[in-house]
Amino acid sequence: MRLLVTGGAGFIGSNFVRYMENKAEIIVVDALKYGSNLNNLKDLNHRFIQGNICDYNLVAELLKDRDAVVNFAAESHVDRSISDPYPFIETNIVGTYTILEAIRKVNSGIRFIHISTDEVYGDIEEGSFKEGNSLRPSSPYSASKASADMLVLSYVRTYNLNAVITRCTNNFGPYQFPEKLIPKAIIRAKMDEMIPIYGAGENVRDW
Repeated sequence: MRLLVTGGAGFIGSNFVRYMENKAEIIVVDALKYGSNLNNLKDLNHRFIQGNICDYNLVAELLKDRDAVVNFAAESHVDRSISDPYPFIETNIVGTYTILEAIRKVNSGIRFIHISTDEVYGDIEEGSFKEGNSLRPSSPYSASKASADMLVLSYVRTYNLNAVITRCTNNFGPYQFPEKLIPKAIIRAKMDEMIPIYGAGENVRDW
């Protein structure tokens, strides 16, 4: 299997590359923004290209001979999206559109796996989300991811693209950026510092 992994130097992407390195021929493309780190891919069997998924010519060239594209590339921090939404619109929406257009025009038989988030469902007072729940994003970040999801679904229906969306929830593990809740809590606890409490401290998350 020949894979193009976008955002592969980030937290989830690099863990995926680590899992797949002996199962596939992997090209990683990553813009190496704040959440990415080449050290995450150290000693892994892959070909790395620094680039932006909004670059149509680059994306089209890279996916020509691929069997699948796995799209981890995203701006993903809610607080950052509130202070400056534009990078989220550009990467999460325009970037996804660019990949979809490249697939449609260059390699329409390729499999597209789009990595999304449970944040697209918004807040829930009790119970849990189901795949069929309405999308009610509550931040520029989640709105950008919901928009990207809808683009993917529209290309499946309109152009018969072979695509699937996964909506991850509360990921944590090796190589995670330290601004995220779990590593932040662990680091602050080890340093005997205050662990951040969000809102009134009544929010519930499952891991």
